[in-house]
Amino acid sequence: MQIAICEGSDIDRGLFSDILVSYFNSKSLTVSVKQYQNGIELLGDIEDGKWYDSIFIDIYMGNVHGIDIARHLRKMGYDGKLVFLTMSTDYVVESYEVEASGYILKPYDYKAVENILNRITNYTSVSNIIYYVKQRSKYISIPYHEIIYIESNNSKCILHRTEGRDYNIYKRLDEIEEELSDKRFLRCHQSYLVNMDYILQVDKQFILTTGDCVHIRQRDVKAIRDKYYDFVTTKKKIKRFIM
Repeated sequence: MQIAICEGSDIDRGLFSDILVSYFNSKSLTVSVKQYQNGIELLGDIEDGKWYDSIFIDIYMGNVHGIDIARHLRKMGYDGKLVFLTMSTDYVVESYEVEASGYILKPYDYKAVENILNRITNYTSVSNIIYYVKQRSKYISIPYHEIIYIESNNSKCILHRTEGRDYNIYKRLDEIEEELSDKRFLRCHQSYLVNMDYILQVDKQFILTTGDCVHIRQRDVKAIRDKYYDFVTTKKKIKRFIM
């Protein structure tokens, strides 16, 4: 997801950016955040063809009002999500005019930000992210968090799901990895894609909470272990941040 923050305060802009990144990391989703100190720079980029899925605008930015920036964006044809950052709700009526998706009040509260993000991104939890697997004439919907690992086996792949359920998928592992496109899945071997949430122990191979062992590509063992440790460290930071 592409997001822009238009905020006059360096401190508030940096803090809000950190909150956004923490939110999307907690959902194992990819986000790109561009920061703007004023609305003129933002409008210039939009005019040049830059696109953002959502734009967060500070209402009070010196001589330029956030509502005016929003009006200009709509006149330019921007039809993405607009959310105002403010210390009051004085401009609720004006926000209807530009079809704003909501307000986030300062000082920022993680839960309040999370509620807005859940709404504008259509994600209420990680469990809502579904991978569809074709089985004969029908499709099975599998939540990402129920995928333990996927292994390549000759001309097919085997998806190992919680509660011991397995599914044959007649695709290449490269293709499945691209379809999942999720930070929690680590390609640790030519034949294995593992959900790092299920890794219990790291040795010459990954030992999972199910007792299964998943091979690690030995020539890249350090880089693969580092990716796993980075994933675990990020999860711990997010947990401390939201508690």
